Amino acid sequence: MQYTNLGRTGLKVARLCLGTMNFGPKTSEPDACAIMDRALELGLNFWDTADVYGWKKGEGLTEQIIGRYFAQGGGRREKVVLATKLYGDMGD
Repeated sequence: MQYTNLGRTGLKVARLCLGTMNFGPKTSEPDACAIMDRALELGLNFWDTADVYGWKKGEGLTEQIIGRYFAQGGGRREKVVLATKLYGDMGD
């Protein structure tokens, strides 16, 4: 895996980013967890998500899946630089 500096933060992130947009609507939670496990095995530490991912307004399904994955422990959260967006319309 190739890494680069994230601006001037001192963080090293993979040059590739794991997009999680389909976790939930197209990718089951067990499959999403397997993908995230494999990403960590490969050193892919830069992941992208958003509050509106999951395709159902107001649910944030993708972020829920990622949250449950991190909650399993094992240092998962500490290994990932998580990029997110917050301007999506979550409700009326």
